[in-house]
Amino acid sequence: MISWVAQTLDDLAEDAEDQGDRVSAENANYLARTLRGCGIHAADLKATELLLEQGISYVVALSDRYGQYAVTTHPSDDDDEVLGTEVRVLH
Repeated sequence: MISWVAQTLDDLAEDAEDQGDRVSAENANYLARTLRGCGIHAADLKATELLLEQGISYVVALSDRYGQYAVTTHPSDDDDEVLGTEVRVLH
């Protein structure tokens, strides 16, 4: 999950840079790197969970801004508990 969110943030950073939104691109890159760091080290689980939630929220915010998402629901997928019942998939 961490690697997926980090990769999505990297992709959105490129899109933001293409749109001339350098601040959003930098924020997405920093958050992706921080998430990857949590995946490598034995970090505090609560801190990792909060960063993952922030990453997901930022993915949704940037996706909404650039209109690049489709909504898919997964009400029975226990692995996506942190996402709730709505998952946004970028195209």
